[in-house]
Amino acid sequence: MTGSLTAHDAQCRDFWAALCPQLSIDGDADALPAAVGETDPLLVTLKREGYIRVPDALPEAAVAPIRDAVSTLFRLGIPLPFAFVYDQLWLAFQGLSAFLTAVLGDGYRALPDFWVWHVNPDDNATGWGPHRDRVIPTLDADNSPHTLTVWLPFTDATPLNGCMYFLPAHLDDRFQQRRWDGADNTVVYNPQNIRAVPATAGSVMAWNQAILHWGGRASRLGDAPRISAAFEFQRADRPALNSPLLDPGRLPTFGERLGLIGKQVLQYRHMYPLGDDVAAIATSLVERFMPGTAVVPVGNSTSAGMAAAF
Repeated sequence: MTGSLTAHDAQCRDFWAALCPQLSIDGDADALPAAVGETDPLLVTLKREGYIRVPDALPEAAVAPIRDAVSTLFRLGIPLPFAFVYDQLWLAFQGLSAFLTAVLGDGYRALPDFWVWHVNPDDNATGWGPHRDRVIPTLDADNSPHTLTVWLPFTDATPLNGCMYFLPAHLDDRFQQRRWDGADNTVVYNPQNIRAVPATAGSVMAWNQAILHWGGRASRLGDAPRISAAFEFQRADRPALNSPLLDPGRLPTFGERLGLIGKQVLQYRHMYPLGDDVAAIATSLVERFMPGTAVVPVGNSTSAGMAAAF
């Protein structure tokens, strides 16, 4: 087992319902639209800077239960992607449909790439290192993205608990060269171009998958952990970058969620080394609920896939 999770518990709806009773599983709740405001200015910023940040997009009433659930999983040593067994994680991203449609077009799809983080305010805690989410072309000539990473903080993300850092697109020579791979693709030649981007709980942040970014080092001076989740999306008119592509407007069934969670644990195992027990649980979930699905490692600076430094 890992922490308090056994192979039996992982597949038991009653276990998850009792663990976080403030959240639901396979409920009939509708997503509340996120308050992102006018999308046209966000698109202008996204094309120039490579990322956007919208404060106060999600209400505290939606953020607090998720924050508490992730804290519970962290305390019990349960892999954090299991938070996606609950409706509320899916609904939080569904509430961004208007914004995502504006960026990626009608019929956009969700990729089977998501994660959850709990970074303690501790000198030894960090986000992932500098990287680009994908090193294949994912942008039009005007920097309109084919794919997007969306990141939701459920606590305040600050320089003292590892907030996000970016090399803005317009300050990155690679955006002029249209060159994303290579051994030097994480080099920053002028550190003054680096931008720290704190975000309050309930904010929405999103970025194209070519921008250089990372999570900072946390500090014992921080007031609270940084708790967050991310999901990837892509345009419908582009080849699938991972499979299976998901209908972002539909809540997956309990079994589908377990299969997808198992896939996340396995495909990011090079970022989070697994014990044999965790790997066995994840493998059993994929084999039972997503038979025949390939699990390919993703999330580094030299291969396609999400590698968000959360």
